[in-house]
Amino acid sequence: MHLSTLTVAVHDRTGAPAVVDFLVNKLAGYDTHLLDWIRIYPMTEQQHQPQLAGDPAPVTLSTCWPPRETWLDCDEPQARHKFRIKVNVWQGADYPAMECNWGRVPARPIRRHSVQERYTTRGLCEWSYPDRLSATVHALTRALFLYLAQTHQLEQPPSNSNASTLGHRWAIEWLHSNGQTAAAEALSAQLIKWYLIQSSGLAG
Repeated sequence: MHLSTLTVAVHDRTGAPAVVDFLVNKLAGYDTHLLDWIRIYPMTEQQHQPQLAGDPAPVTLSTCWPPRETWLDCDEPQARHKFRIKVNVWQGADYPAMECNWGRVPARPIRRHSVQERYTTRGLCEWSYPDRLSATVHALTRALFLYLAQTHQLEQPPSNSNASTLGHRWAIEWLHSNGQTAAAEALSAQLIKWYLIQSSGLAG
């Protein structure tokens, strides 16, 4: 499937047109002219392998590539391409599926001497997707957050933890709109916990 909406081309190879429509509507209030394309691919068996023994297998992979610059016969570098987004989503039948990704955890010390902040609230968290469509919403939103943050359209810095926060928010909207109240409430409870952690005033 190839969709051309706004200024960005969306290539979906997973059969998720409703998700694409949902996120295109969410992007309507943002500037997408610096975004080349968005691609949604099935996750391979090799990608769907735990990184460490005992960890849940990855369900989604999100990538937002920044523009690459090249030097031509001029004084300033010229963009070779604009921002590009690719996500891989597991298409297996074993949903609901657990995700382990960046979120917010109680403050813990940073041991690197080069880091001025001595504490951080960023860390790995777990949550569940009831189906592959909600996983697709979350994965795409995380990558879109990095694009929007790096183009200064959002106030938050472009961290993976902040990307997961927006992923939760938009996935909650998606789940409520599809009548999946229990799954939406589970993500909402975790999101409230993350907000409480951040409200402690610790940077990170």
